Amino acid sequence: RFRRRGIVEWVGLGLTLVLILAGCGGGAGGGQGAQTPATPGADTVQGGEASTTTQYPLSVSDDAGRQVTIQKRPERIVSLAPSNTEILFAIGAGDRVVGVDSFSDYPAEASSLPKVGGVTDTNFEQIVALDPDLALAIGGAEEQVQRLEELGIPTVVIQPATLEDVLERIELIGRIVDAQEGAARVVRDMRNRIDAVRSRVADIPEEKRIRVFYEVWHDPLMTVGPGGFIHDVIEAAGGVNIAADAGSPWPEISLETVVDKDPQVIIVPASLKSSYEELRAGKRKGWEGITAVREGRIYSIDDNIISRPGPRLVEGLEQIARWLYPDRFQ
Repeated sequence: RFRRRGIVEWVGLGLTLVLILAGCGGGAGGGQGAQTPATPGADTVQGGEASTTTQYPLSVSDDAGRQVTIQKRPERIVSLAPSNTEILFAIGAGDRVVGVDSFSDYPAEASSLPKVGGVTDTNFEQIVALDPDLALAIGGAEEQVQRLEELGIPTVVIQPATLEDVLERIELIGRIVDAQEGAARVVRDMRNRIDAVRSRVADIPEEKRIRVFYEVWHDPLMTVGPGGFIHDVIEAAGGVNIAADAGSPWPEISLETVVDKDPQVIIVPASLKSSYEELRAGKRKGWEGITAVREGRIYSIDDNIISRPGPRLVEGLEQIARWLYPDRFQ
């Protein structure tokens, strides 16, 4: 019913680089929990109260299992993923970003920054010319990270798997770049909004929760499974992911399994316009009897608020919650 597929294969199958750059490919072991400085007390002040100023040098363990030491407060940062870019700007460190990957387009200020390419076409000469003292990369970009290391650029891999990981990585980035107050503010706002959604659906019995199918890709048919932040978002919105028993965060799923599970809502990223139009028109063979198709509950969601593990992920959560339970989210 389900087949596991790694993110590298996923990209090879034709899924846009936007998704992998957004961090949509954390494997089942992608979430490593909150990282802490290797130096005891680096982020504390006398009396045990949390400090809002990072002490350097700072050592962290990143999502590639690497130990990285940042010698001083980063002043020239290169972001190599849209999610990292959005986090940096949201926590108040945007004025220190000197270059971004090709897909970073939010906020508007990021669009005007020098573009240094993507995972497969990184312009290392341009990165060197920008003279960065920190690079924030993503998982699955081993060659890129290795080259940056060879160039002497401190590089931290950020690859959250779960929704909780996303919040923890925002805090980690805040600590790395000495923007802890901004990171705490962003995480506090996100937690409040997540809790607000959860509280509105908390009393819905399991058997009455809306069954959801999220289409990641159409050929082969892929969806989201446990261990991934989109799965977590669906559950936080009060939905039941029909692939909740899959063995990985990004499994293949058969057409027949979707029919058997009979989702009441189908969600498709906006980048898969042809899939959305096919489903809306009821033209996918064998799916005519699925409840979501019969009742027209097929929705297209902006990739950037659901596939980028950053501050706007709560917008994706709130949108999905409105689709699932419009009476509770008016």
